[in-house]
Amino acid sequence: MILNLEDCLEHLAGLRNSPVEFTIEKTDYTIMNSIARQCFKGMALTDRQSALMHEKLQSYRDQFTNLDWDFDYAVNQLRQPLRHIDRSKYIKIVEDWIVIRFPFRKTEIVLVQEAATRAGDGYHHQKGSHQHNFAFNEVNILNLLDRFSTKDFTVDQELLDIYEQVKQIHNQPQKYLSGVSNLELININNKLLPIINDELGELSNETFCQFVDRRFRYGFNYVDKLKETTLADKIALRKDSSYQSKPSEESTSGILNALWDLNRFPILVILEEDRAEDQLYEFANHYRDILNPEQQSVLFRLEDKDAGFNQLIKDRKLNNWVDKSTKVVYINKSKLPKILVNNEWKPCATFSFTSTLDRYLDNYVSFNCDLIVYREEHISPFRRHSRYYG
Repeated sequence: MILNLEDCLEHLAGLRNSPVEFTIEKTDYTIMNSIARQCFKGMALTDRQSALMHEKLQSYRDQFTNLDWDFDYAVNQLRQPLRHIDRSKYIKIVEDWIVIRFPFRKTEIVLVQEAATRAGDGYHHQKGSHQHNFAFNEVNILNLLDRFSTKDFTVDQELLDIYEQVKQIHNQPQKYLSGVSNLELININNKLLPIINDELGELSNETFCQFVDRRFRYGFNYVDKLKETTLADKIALRKDSSYQSKPSEESTSGILNALWDLNRFPILVILEEDRAEDQLYEFANHYRDILNPEQQSVLFRLEDKDAGFNQLIKDRKLNNWVDKSTKVVYINKSKLPKILVNNEWKPCATFSFTSTLDRYLDNYVSFNCDLIVYREEHISPFRRHSRYYG
């Protein structure tokens, strides 16, 4: 006996005792069986489910009428009122979040997951909810509206206005961002121009790599692409201020030549106490014919007065005052000399034989230098993973 559409589905799916065994086409089995089980558990149909099942059941009319069941009446009746589904789709600002909401749909879930991957920690979603929350910033606005602005979503006008502005900047960065384009400095603060000219001279094909290398120092937001052909290019294209120079991959002479090509002086050199003599010799000897001894200064000594390190300083005449003309200053990794804190001399870069530094020294280096070369095979795990070192 059937009285409604739900009865028809449950008999067809074998969930009710029937006088005959009903058959379902393979193409219909999954969807009709799933909705039949939903009805059997007491859940009401949605408008779309009802319309779809009404259509599909017509193909099985004969199986019901052969039993003298009033199929035409039952298929047009419902056991329960239709279940309302909120199908609203919107992207709006809620406090400090961009909230995107839509009923489950696989293609849109894939798109929101792509945007979530780019958002990192700036995304959260409560399981079971149709809302996805993104931090309110330009990057997330661009990522979301690039994917959803043409997909029938209701979008806050403020988001659309910001999106248009961000899109213009993203498509034509040279018009809005400071940096280097077509061998010209663009959108640079007039107060910064004399400093750049004094440090690097005129922008040209020969100095372009140096300008790319200084993008963190000068706050450039945009630079033309630089093809990586030399070690100097590789250093210039680093992702942040630090650069790891592995001895197994780069020779000492290669990295020191690259620093010279990048015009990275004055430079602070950090030595390890137990290897100080060899490290000082290696560095100073490379620039022996380029830098005068008077332009270099070692600001520490080892306790043993007869140590080869102390003798090397004396022989190479590296015991000099530190002033504006000093090109290289050598210090111990374990201590930041007070003379550097109060001195007008400031390093443009740091070359360290270790990434394990005194805390105050590390702060000094991070504050003053946009290039810090760590000359070691493995960066300190503490530096790599701790919150302090980022």
